[in-house]
Amino acid sequence: MAQVQSDLFARPPARPLKLGRAQVYVGTCSWTRGFEAFYPRGARSRPQARLRYYATVFPTVEVDATYYALLPADTARKYAEWTPPGFVMNVKTFGLFTGQGAETARLPDVVQALLPGPLRARRRLVDRDLPEEVETVCWELFLDFCRPLREAGKLGYVLFQFPRWVTYSDRFFRRLDRLVRLTRGYRLAVEFRHRSWVEPAVRDRVWAALRERGIAYVVPDEPQLDWTIPAEVAVTSDWSVVRFHGRNAEAWAARGAEVKERFDYLYTEEELRPWVRRARHLAEQVDRLFLMMNNCERGQAAVNAQMLLDLLGQG
Repeated sequence: MAQVQSDLFARPPARPLKLGRAQVYVGTCSWTRGFEAFYPRGARSRPQARLRYYATVFPTVEVDATYYALLPADTARKYAEWTPPGFVMNVKTFGLFTGQGAETARLPDVVQALLPGPLRARRRLVDRDLPEEVETVCWELFLDFCRPLREAGKLGYVLFQFPRWVTYSDRFFRRLDRLVRLTRGYRLAVEFRHRSWVEPAVRDRVWAALRERGIAYVVPDEPQLDWTIPAEVAVTSDWSVVRFHGRNAEAWAARGAEVKERFDYLYTEEELRPWVRRARHLAEQVDRLFLMMNNCERGQAAVNAQMLLDLLGQG
């Protein structure tokens, strides 16, 4: 084990690619779920060794666990300590803030203690259920997690992923302003999961609203169903984000399909090649470009992230 640790520390850290005017960061939207085969045998059971090794292969990662739970700030401090200078960690916003909801049992004790009895008895909560003081504490805890990464110079974007049942509404622009106020000083990225946000009648207004607030529009690569978002590129900030969800249309269309089913997909080189051209085009318009693989089942995200890196490096 000591030799494995020594070898990990000896490996040079991964660095972003330089394309056009942009630093291009290729990475994955998790580094744990389904990644067992990605890591050397001696590193698989040790969180620090896993993250240290990951940072020698890719220069960025997305923290997915923050979508499901409010993690303690000490966890972020460890991440900052375990990763090399220049490594970038992007943080996915707590699901309660975007309409996804959260399991009551996974809320921190300090939050559960503030819940009225009827709410504490529920299995799951959504944002409209929360008293204002409870929502305030949740935001404080989430930002407490982000702060050590920002102070270490390792925080990238904070991602707001809105699920498919959050459809276009004029009220959303007021919500955007509130998110900006609550996260002042942070880089924000917004991902929609319902096609109503990019219908021809409204998409220019949506993109303009993001552009006015300096928020990056997340370009998705995902199965094309009647409600999903096409992979149309729009630049709304001096950073840009592309998230690759795989193209498992059957699982995305199935009612009640689990996360591990929907994101179980391995891209081919032929499917990723068009993104090389798009990435180069984007890289002429932004300072940082993040290409993030979210097909995280069975280690496929790491395979495809490396494949995309190779394709980008071919010139």
